Amino acid sequence: MAGTFRVLAWLAFMALLVISTPALAQEPYKVGITAAITGPAAVEYAARVETFRAYMSKVNSEGGINGHPIQLGYEDDRGEPARAATNAKKLVEQDKVVLLVNTSVSATYKPVMATVTEAKTPLLFGGGVCPQEVFPPANPLMFCTTSFAAQIDSDFAVRFMKEASKDKVRLGTATMDIPIARIGIDAAEAVGRKIGIEIVGRVTMPPGTADFTPFSSKLKDAGANWVFAWSPWSFEIGPYEALLNLGWQGNYMLYGHQQPIDAAYPRLNRENLYALVGASILAEGLPELKAMQEIAAKHGASRLDVEGGVAAVAVHEALKACGWPCSREKLQGAMSGLSITVKGVKGGPIQWSRDNHFRTEQWYKVYRWDSARQRAVTAKEWTKVDVAEKLKELREIIK
Repeated sequence: MAGTFRVLAWLAFMALLVISTPALAQEPYKVGITAAITGPAAVEYAARVETFRAYMSKVNSEGGINGHPIQLGYEDDRGEPARAATNAKKLVEQDKVVLLVNTSVSATYKPVMATVTEAKTPLLFGGGVCPQEVFPPANPLMFCTTSFAAQIDSDFAVRFMKEASKDKVRLGTATMDIPIARIGIDAAEAVGRKIGIEIVGRVTMPPGTADFTPFSSKLKDAGANWVFAWSPWSFEIGPYEALLNLGWQGNYMLYGHQQPIDAAYPRLNRENLYALVGASILAEGLPELKAMQEIAAKHGASRLDVEGGVAAVAVHEALKACGWPCSREKLQGAMSGLSITVKGVKGGPIQWSRDNHFRTEQWYKVYRWDSARQRAVTAKEWTKVDVAEKLKELREIIK
């Protein structure tokens, strides 16, 4: 009887294998990622890759897209341009991906863009700041899902400061000495002057800065009652903490990178820290964010990064729209008219058009800390910005 049972079990297993094999053997959609998985920038980017991979594991566990799995090839560039260039060439030329995703620092953008342009491969910026090439008139191959848009972010920030202040705003600005951060701060100062804000000081901090006190002292001595920082996280929060140590009593606004701001608010417990965001923070406890956290945990991510999740949803939707077989050219066309909705995470959909691969509408929210309730609260609800109109306005202001 035991032998008969083993034979029957083996036959049942073989039957299941025959049924399952065709689905498992289907050709995959090939997607490549070059990312700062290790190195100094990993604190901001590694979790985005983990979340991206977790979401794709979920998709594959549910049968992929029309029976075709998504095959991810990911390479660590450590935030270094040369490594990113090598990764891009391998993924595009050797692995033959139909889509490349960049989840790394802005210094890696140019060499990666050069590779995909030569190979006519769509490139999604799914981790760092959106480059100029995705804004209208967009490069046909370049797309972006992240919420970071230097000039538009900064415009919204300074207008909020004026709106939220009873007294005249005396604005100090802080930036890391890299091109994209300087562009954001240049926009903040130009718009600030246009709307009647007094710009009292600016500090530009070189990469590698560890002690922010000398820079923060200059902002305090200049009489700033507001400070705005738009940079990588450590160059936003560093000047703020230094100002606190100096006894500064003004208000501080930064771009609220999702994971760090969630951790910083309860740790600092200060009500003068405002965070501009393009995606909800986890502290809100929204059901959609909880669902994303569950997916991340179930499929091996140590923590959730919202922007990584949004990028994954976008890739999933793009591949579905492309259908099968999915060529690079067909995928590029499908992405150019795609609308991606991530309910609860953003204020509105990411809508791409033929000449706008950022989004037609950008949505912003502002948080602050409420020490009495010991939680982050909304200082300004989701607000829509028409991207084309805002860029036209900014081009007139920033000359």
